Amino acid sequence: QLVFFGLSNQLVVSFKEENTVAFKHLFLKGYSGTDEDDYSCSIYTQQDAYDSIFYVINQYRNLKNISLGTLGYEHEESGLKICKQQYKRGTMLPTNDTLSIDISTET
Repeated sequence: QLVFFGLSNQLVVSFKEENTVAFKHLFLKGYSGTDEDDYSCSIYTQQDAYDSIFYVINQYRNLKNISLGTLGYEHEESGLKICKQQYKRGTMLPTNDTLSIDISTET
């Protein structure tokens, strides 16, 4: 029974690892397939961030057409919602690295 438990657990771990790699290939723009660590994507500019987000959205919208597996969403009318919450105002003084944030948020 211990061997069966070990084999079953190993299958779960393999499933998780293989799906993680598949999702990285599907949703990370420019993913090369080699991870130096768990944080293999770098974003340097605001435009890079927007490009990466729009890439994920487009890949998600085309998921049924591009995936080989059973990936997709349940209903045709279901969509992807992106919610952004941020502080209303914030300023940073580079001379002394002081950060001043208005703690009210907007969504």
